[in-house]
Amino acid sequence: MDKSKYKNEYNKNKKRRLFKILLIITIISIVMGVFYVAIISKADKNLLKNSFDQFFSSIKTNHYNQLEAFIKCFLSNVFLTFLIWILGISIIGTPVSIIYLIFKSFVFGFSLSSMIYTYGIRGIIPSLIYSLPLFINLVIIFLLTFYSVNFSKKLYLFLFKKKDIPLTRMVHTYSKFLLFLLIIMTISCIISSYIIPILINVFTKKLI
Repeated sequence: MDKSKYKNEYNKNKKRRLFKILLIITIISIVMGVFYVAIISKADKNLLKNSFDQFFSSIKTNHYNQLEAFIKCFLSNVFLTFLIWILGISIIGTPVSIIYLIFKSFVFGFSLSSMIYTYGIRGIIPSLIYSLPLFINLVIIFLLTFYSVNFSKKLYLFLFKKKDIPLTRMVHTYSKFLLFLLIIMTISCIISSYIIPILINVFTKKLI
């Protein structure tokens, strides 16, 4: 194996290790979120149930404002997606990106299990439907964190170790990747705001 092939293989292995590490962190955070609902206080469980009841009631009575929900989802998720992208360029933002991935993973696990814990077997279908856009967002955040951390590492090597790295091509690819994720995030917000309420109303009308 010549030097260039060895270098490419070495870089691929480093990327695989990073991917596996982030995947393990994500899975552990999801599991923690799933089991966290079992240890919260009774008052918090009642608050959780009231929140779910209000959500389902607003959908059933057609008081759920889909446009408002979309705007809130779009602004918050697009802002955070762009923020993580910026953190990748800043180098020092890598720990923040990983912490945010842990938080989103925990929230996904908590959301997935909380309805089942609150409503029992009746909550399985609503939980799966409700968690669909959260899962899409989690995948987006995971991929963005992976590329952000990888980009930060290469930028560090370029700036401080004087490694020969095609920075311009990296920034161009990184920017295109951001655009792609923003489109997927927008679709996720549409699903969350317009399609999920319809599915919940159709499939859970007699369950909850």
